[in-house]
This record gives sequence, structure tokens and C-alpha cells, in this order.
Amino acid sequence: MSGQQPFDLILKELQNVNRRLEHIETGQKELTERVGNIENEQKELSERVSSIENRMSNIENGQKELTKRVSNIENGQTELTKRVGNMEKGQTELAKRVGNIEKGQKKLTVDVGNLETELKDFRTETKTALQIIMTGQQGTRTEMTQRFKEVQHTLGHLETDIAYNFQKTAQLDLEIYRLKKQ
Repeated sequence: MSGQQPFDLILKELQNVNRRLEHIETGQKELTERVGNIENEQKELSERVSSIENRMSNIENGQKELTKRVSNIENGQTELTKRVGNMEKGQTELAKRVGNIEKGQKKLTVDVGNLETELKDFRTETKTALQIIMTGQQGTRTEMTQRFKEVQHTLGHLETDIAYNFQKTAQLDLEIYRLKKQ
């Protein structure tokens, strides 16, 4: 029995080794499964990281685009500020021009007032002169009418005198003719 004992011991040891190997194999299977799970999780994690990286890249691109747009807005705002400044200058110039127009309008109003006064004075003078002319014309008409009457009266006398002279001349011619014939 003593020979078998080492055998048994070896067998026991082998069984223990076998059990340990089974445990190791089981542990190895579990480790393989765990490593597989870890690999799967690592793949999922890698996919998620890729997805996050893509999203981050999209966000970075969007941020760059936003930066460009903000820069364009700032440039536009600067341009608008310049334009507003130019508009303010133009408005100041326009206000000066309006002031000059208002001054000119006031001067024109004064000039128109003076012109109205001069026109009223001219009308008054013209009315007076026209009345004088009309009075003078009336006097001239009256005088001319009187002169025409005098001339007509004188012509009437002259016609009578001429007719009398003509008749006298004719009578004298007739008497001269008779005398010559006798």
C-alpha cells in the first residue's frame, strides 16, 4: 500500500491540479467573457467617443461659423456706426441748411412785407396820378369840345363870309361882264 500511496497522492494532487485547472479554465472563461465584455464596452465607448468627437467637431465648426458670423456682425456694426456718424454729420449739415433756409425765409418775409408796402404806396401814387390824368383828360375834353364849338362857330361865320364873298365876286363878275358887253 505504500506504493499506492504515492500514486494516490499523485492522483489527489492531479485531481487538485485538475480542479485548479478547471477553476483556472472557468476563471479564464470568465476573464475571457469579461475581457470580451470589456472589449464590447470599449468598442461602444470608442463609438460613443467617436460620436462625441464628431459632435465636438460639429460644435467646433459651428463655433467657427458663429465666430465668423459674429465677426461679420461686428464689421457690419462698425459699418453701421460709420454710416450713422455720416448720417449725423449729414443731419448737422441739413440742420445748418434748414437754419439758412429759415433765415432766408425770414428775410424773404421782410422783403415781401417791404414789397407789399411799396406796392401799396405805388398803387396809391398810381391812383392819384390816374385821377390827375383823368381830371386832366376831362378838362382837355371839355376844352377841346369848347374849342371845337368855337372853331365850328368860326367856320360857320367863315363859310357865311366865303359864301357872301363868292356871291359878291360872282355878282361883280357878272356886272363886269355886262359892262364889257355894253
